[in-house]
Amino acid sequence: MSKYLNELLRSFVDKILSTTTTFCGEPDFMYQLYDHIFTKHELQSTTLFYAIKITNYYTLNTHKNMIDIVGYFLEDNLVPNKLEQVTIQNIKNLLHIFLYNNVFYYKDQIYTLTKGSPNTMPLSDTLSNIYVFVWQKQILKQLQLNNEFFGRYKDQIFFTWNNGNEEQLG
Repeated sequence: MSKYLNELLRSFVDKILSTTTTFCGEPDFMYQLYDHIFTKHELQSTTLFYAIKITNYYTLNTHKNMIDIVGYFLEDNLVPNKLEQVTIQNIKNLLHIFLYNNVFYYKDQIYTLTKGSPNTMPLSDTLSNIYVFVWQKQILKQLQLNNEFFGRYKDQIFFTWNNGNEEQLG
């Protein structure tokens, strides 16, 4: 089920995410930062650089919130109520089955994952990317208004801030 859901969602999610700045790796990050500094001339003596590492990337939220956020994401970005031939509600139902029935075996014990999704499954990356995308849209709107540098690579977010001190950022 995880493989099917990931194949269904991944290309659509990647297409939507490509509208925001995501880095393909360190060289891409360096190229875009170089462009921001030397081509756009946005670096100032007061520029603050921020890097945020999301330590709980795969367990950011409860299963219910993850399913709801995927639903909102699809509703906001799909013109019809379907992705291929699958309705948004059916995608949410399949996610519910996958997330709420995810068990693992560790040291002779069986456990149920009660939050997030296992980091060993490609679907977990897709779900985490959707969650962080919805969250980062709020930050990105403010940063774009001020011509700030912004980008994300998996569980790391990088941006600049030129509008005063750190307290004003919060």
